[in-house]
Amino acid sequence: AAAAAAAAPPKPRKTKIHFVPVGSAPLMKKTKFAIASDQRFSSVTNFLRKMLKLSGTGGSLFLYINCFVPSPDQLVGDLDECFSVRGELVVHYSFQEAWG
Repeated sequence: AAAAAAAAPPKPRKTKIHFVPVGSAPLMKKTKFAIASDQRFSSVTNFLRKMLKLSGTGGSLFLYINCFVPSPDQLVGDLDECFSVRGELVVHYSFQEAWG
């Protein structure tokens, strides 16, 4: 049993993400989630689209970290290392362009 535990791959590091609405975007009941740090930021966008029940490609959704729009291919862990606040990556979301 110990050999099986030793052979198991290490669990990926998780990043705490705190979603904050901007403008007319609705506040979700749960605003904090843990996402694997090796995920691309596009997975955060897809996750939030599902949570907000935005259909397919319809409905605009803008995500911001510190008033800038991260590239969809950036790693969540890299963004966390550079921009986390008190151990959380704060992601603002809006249905209209809010900054920039």
